[in-house]
Amino acid sequence: MVLVLGLASAAGAQALPAPAWVRSVEIIRPGTTVRAAPDAQSARRGTIQVGTRVPFVARVRGRGCPGGEWIQLGAHAFVCETLVRFSPEAPEGDTLPRLEPGQLLPRMHAFVAADGTWAYARPQDYFSDTWVESLGRGFGVAVVERREVGGVEMARTRSNLWIPVSALRWARPSDFAGVELDEAHPLDRVAWVRHEQAPLSARPSGPTVERATRLSLVEVLEERGGFYRIGEDRWIRASHVARPRPATVPAEVGPGERWIDVDTQRQIVTAYVGAAAVWATPASTGRPRTPTPLGVHRIWVKLAEDDMDDLEREDVVENYAIQAIPWVQYFAGGNGFHTAFWHDRFGHARSHGCVNLAPSDARWLFEFTQPALPPGWDAILPHEREPGTVVRVR
Repeated sequence: MVLVLGLASAAGAQALPAPAWVRSVEIIRPGTTVRAAPDAQSARRGTIQVGTRVPFVARVRGRGCPGGEWIQLGAHAFVCETLVRFSPEAPEGDTLPRLEPGQLLPRMHAFVAADGTWAYARPQDYFSDTWVESLGRGFGVAVVERREVGGVEMARTRSNLWIPVSALRWARPSDFAGVELDEAHPLDRVAWVRHEQAPLSARPSGPTVERATRLSLVEVLEERGGFYRIGEDRWIRASHVARPRPATVPAEVGPGERWIDVDTQRQIVTAYVGAAAVWATPASTGRPRTPTPLGVHRIWVKLAEDDMDDLEREDVVENYAIQAIPWVQYFAGGNGFHTAFWHDRFGHARSHGCVNLAPSDARWLFEFTQPALPPGWDAILPHEREPGTVVRVR
């Protein structure tokens, strides 16, 4: 028995028969690309991880796929039939990147401790000095396996190279998290301490009576002469805190639409729904030589994780390369939001142009913005009927 389904969203596409028992299709090829139409030349919508079962909507005739058969997964989402197999099971896929309970990051990350550290194709090659790559100090690797070989502990990276664990220093991601804004935490009262051991006084310009912890959340109760009162007889210098500024809604934002404000002066990221601020956090935007691009942008791609480097640049003293950075959202070329697990200096400009966030904050913002990443997808691009979230950088 076969089933033929009509396709309102694939105008002009010829519907093809499919087994009546089909409930989903399983992705069987790595890097399976989703297209906006049943045509290999149509816009990309994203990629899906192998083993994911995605919804089956219809089977249609298209172009650019061997045999011409395409599978529709949803509105403006099609994959070539050669990349999938029919399944009677319900759709099922992981929320990517995978995060185990209690973890801040989906993977173990480490950094090369010294220039010229050798990486090997096999762990036993360490003993014969048969190396295949020389790594620079500070290069970040995602570790997928640790194994002891001949009394030496070796780590296998995501790129299947082996490095002695003794040549690595492990990442220590910050457990800091921003705050959801409500009556208890209104936008005009929240602030975060920017400096370690910031002095507190009993009155403005008074002697220090206490010290505040960096990135601690404080409530601004009163402002006087460049100082904020943050408690009973406790004042802090305004320059020692990161405090959000209210933002006007950009003209590009529709009624009730979600959008993001990036304040490079105060190093604060605020999430809005229409004119209402719903969440805020300190961030790290670009340094003066590599500023985050100002203006109004839209998120143009969301990635569960991405490798980042500047290895092609010859005008810098040191290059960087970091594997598998999670919760990445590009909004201006290669500049975007992402996790930073190599520092916790949020509230200070520090990046090469991106907006660095603590892991919990990067995840929160990734889940807040549009388009949402469906289960099993590791990348998604917006569509004209599902645009990316507006990002205003000022």
